[in-house]
Amino acid sequence: MRVVYLSQFPNMVGGGEYSLLDLMSNLPKSIEPVLVTPRPGIFTDSAHKRNIRHDTLPMPPLKQMRFSTFSQWRKAIKAFKPDVLHANNSRAAFYAGITAKTLGIPIIFHCRISDTDGFMDKILMRLVDVIICNSEAVAQRFVDFPKPTHVIYNGLPITPFPNLVNPLPSVDKYMLFVGRITPEKQLEHALEVFAALARQDAGLHFVIVGGAGPEDEGYLQQVKEDYVRKTWFSRVHWLGFCHDVTKWYVHATALILTSKHEGFGRVLVEAMAQATPVVAYAVGGVPEVFDDGEEGYLIQPNDKQAMVGACSKIINDDSLQQSLGQAGQQRAIQFSIEKHVAQVTDVYTSLIEKKP
Repeated sequence: MRVVYLSQFPNMVGGGEYSLLDLMSNLPKSIEPVLVTPRPGIFTDSAHKRNIRHDTLPMPPLKQMRFSTFSQWRKAIKAFKPDVLHANNSRAAFYAGITAKTLGIPIIFHCRISDTDGFMDKILMRLVDVIICNSEAVAQRFVDFPKPTHVIYNGLPITPFPNLVNPLPSVDKYMLFVGRITPEKQLEHALEVFAALARQDAGLHFVIVGGAGPEDEGYLQQVKEDYVRKTWFSRVHWLGFCHDVTKWYVHATALILTSKHEGFGRVLVEAMAQATPVVAYAVGGVPEVFDDGEEGYLIQPNDKQAMVGACSKIINDDSLQQSLGQAGQQRAIQFSIEKHVAQVTDVYTSLIEKKP
């Protein structure tokens, strides 16, 4: 079986790209993956290192599309001879969907975002055969459409690394934030939570892993300017983009997630896999990832005071930190890459069997 995976993003924009890369890298030998993006980038470089074939096709914004684009797509996809097309985002699903209809190829739209795409959603429902959503919260986006929808949670390689060297050996405890630096992630909320915690504990530090794209660089600089004069700011470590965050998870006191929206919350599972407690706003698919009081704490959106209280409990109680971490490590197994691959490949098989 050959599956062509299509993404409008050639770089590692967020968890969606990491999750797709994990899927392609762990397929059974009977499935050959081909990745298609508009141009090369960090995402495609990572795929190449894992011996995943890559090609490019134009995916311009709809206002810039030309009819010649579709003939180029049709020629290329026909040459790939795929059994299934798997689109990882809306724009890729649009171009792939039109092409699939002309060639009679089954197509999947893998949706990881709960926010509706307006009129585009209605178009895609006419083009795709099946939708895969990474949470029940995301699946609600399509509840009014009569289209087969499968909820398949993101899968990760679940491998504990308890013996990794502490990257901050002089620091006893630190809180951790991992994610793209965008307004949607509300980094300012995380910093305000840390400010309150820092006043309670003079030895506590805060590690921020993640970078801002060109469109969000101004936001990042503004956030830094807003807090740079605070006495606790010297205890904030700005790491930027890191390819491997594992060592930071292993030694963190807790991970905090302050997003406005989360289709799933991949970083929560990454943290739990390393026995790190999690504290997060209960938005989108986050409540599906862990239970309040079991592996961490769910906080009502934007309630920074409640988040401070939950983090304080963990910081001041080593036995609680340990019990939450151990429970999280067990919970993370439910999101294994093996389970994810099995569920996705079942969808492929079902689509192919139904093909006329």
